[in-house]
Amino acid sequence: MTFNKSQSTLTRALYVATSGMVVQNKRMLIISENLANAGVKNTVAGEMPYRRRIPAFKTYYDKKMKAELITLGKIHHDKTPFPKVYAPDDPAADKDGFVYESNVKSILEMADMREASRGHEGNLKVYERILAMLQNTINLLKNN
Repeated sequence: MTFNKSQSTLTRALYVATSGMVVQNKRMLIISENLANAGVKNTVAGEMPYRRRIPAFKTYYDKKMKAELITLGKIHHDKTPFPKVYAPDDPAADKDGFVYESNVKSILEMADMREASRGHEGNLKVYERILAMLQNTINLLKNN
């Protein structure tokens, strides 16, 4: 039996876990951008405020690693309408006196953040466990 490091099951599993952590980190960045813009109003009449962004994921097969990995796909914009606030004295108000707020809902973003955090943590646990398995294998080989 020949052993090829690049095709080791554990090595491939490390790449899979790493791709999961990376995508959750990118998701967390989008969530933090959404949260930073929660409640922001349009500043110019006729312009719309920040629109919530929703990340999508996609999988792809890495031929070199012979593993299915995950990456960030398209980032969609939430189509829910902007909340309107009646503020006729605001310079950004439309002809009817309304100012529009961002369609970001903080509670939804916090739930998404918790999910992203748990996804990252799960991938990290897998990564750490695989490293421990590799170290155990090395120790066994050293002792023989």
